Amino acid sequence: MNEQPLVSIVTPSFNQGDFLEETMRSVLEQDYPKIEYWVIDGGSTDNSVDIIKSHQQRLAGWVSEKDRGQADGINKGFARATGEIVGWLNSDDLYYPGAIREAVAAFQAHPEASFVFSDVESIDGEGKAFNLMR
Repeated sequence: MNEQPLVSIVTPSFNQGDFLEETMRSVLEQDYPKIEYWVIDGGSTDNSVDIIKSHQQRLAGWVSEKDRGQADGINKGFARATGEIVGWLNSDDLYYPGAIREAVAAFQAHPEASFVFSDVESIDGEGKAFNLMR
């Protein structure tokens, strides 16, 4: 993995319009140049499809259809993904700037690794951080 590999990111979603815009922007605004981004919506009845459509020109693709839940959505996305590195980001989670670049660097530094992950910061519905360990 000496050159920059394509990274496929899948976001499964269902009625997450309150969070989806920020989630999608956290992927689309990454500083890594080779990202293939799929959004797999489970047939939302809120404003999720409008949010997805507003970014569709920057997506590898998207679908909105009834599914069997989060795992089914992730699997649908993985079936479409063509990247050398594949991951998912839930529709109420965010990547910090540089997250994908750092994940690729970790794989390049440790080619024997099967997966990488990071620490997380939990936030409430108003964007305020909280500690899950309390």
